[in-house]
Amino acid sequence: MNFATIRNTRRILAGMNYTGLDRIYQQLDSELGMILTLHHVNPHPVPKFAPNAHLTVHPEFLRSVIQLLQQRDIDIIDLDEACERIANPTLDRRRFAVITFDDGYQDTLHHAMPVLKEFDLPYTVYLASGLIEGTADLWWEGIEALVSQQSRIALQMVGSKSGPKELNCSTRAEKMESFNFLVKYLTNDVSELDQSRVVRELCWLYKIDLEALNKSQIMSWEQVHKLMNDSKCTIGAHTLNHRALARLTPDQVVDEVTQGAMVMASELGHKPEHFAYPYGYRAAANRRDFDLMKDLGFKTAVTTRGGMIFPGHKNHMTALPRISVNGMYQKMRYFAPLTSGLPTRLGNGLKRVSVK
Repeated sequence: MNFATIRNTRRILAGMNYTGLDRIYQQLDSELGMILTLHHVNPHPVPKFAPNAHLTVHPEFLRSVIQLLQQRDIDIIDLDEACERIANPTLDRRRFAVITFDDGYQDTLHHAMPVLKEFDLPYTVYLASGLIEGTADLWWEGIEALVSQQSRIALQMVGSKSGPKELNCSTRAEKMESFNFLVKYLTNDVSELDQSRVVRELCWLYKIDLEALNKSQIMSWEQVHKLMNDSKCTIGAHTLNHRALARLTPDQVVDEVTQGAMVMASELGHKPEHFAYPYGYRAAANRRDFDLMKDLGFKTAVTTRGGMIFPGHKNHMTALPRISVNGMYQKMRYFAPLTSGLPTRLGNGLKRVSVK
């Protein structure tokens, strides 16, 4: 988490909001709509050291997001209707928004669902079967707990013969630096298959109970069935073990995705038709993976690449961008410009559709 980048982004977004530049742009461009990304929705105060804070928004902020969309005459629809509108751009000229939640956190059920039911709105929850069954870990949460608790960490780097690397975690700044180092190490230097082993060894060594952390945050199948009882909820797939597909071989990708979907089908009675790439950024999902998801028969697959939905996406339904409802931008002056498409359009170098 780069606080300087966050401050600069806030200034830019607030500037767009105050000048009305975003609303002028919205009237001129031809976006069909947007797909929103959320993770945690939680009313509890954020701790001082919270490197995963971008994943959490307050229920009142979710309520404000919904009210803003309605004020701007943006239809909040489900993924199936979004597919129809993307395939037939002239079907309905009104812009749309789809609300999605990744990973299957319990607070989706406890805190997000009541807000959505208050407005009688559809939404989608993407589930990684292994997180529910305990074969996969919320490793980013475990690393946060580890760094928060320790003043110093000894890390035996994979393949290193020079002994453990020491990470200083005495101050909040040092904790953030150590957390960022561990995330980079685990998502770049360690393979996806070794990642779980490295994290579990670290957490075992420093007495972080990953299993308890997982159970306290991720829904059980019984809780997932409560979601299924809500006719407004669409359940989507998020792989078996929440692995970055671009770091796997094609055969591993197919196994990871099909096994996750098979577990869901056996529990829920039907195969999921919609998919979300774990992590979803460019290094975690690429054109090869987009083509594989199409071959596997998913109607849609969403990334976390920032962007609006354009008519051109009808040819790239397994490479759909999303707009992050980010915990570091929980004020309407930051979020409102994102609904116009201007910030992400500028961030994408004016490109409307990117599938590389």
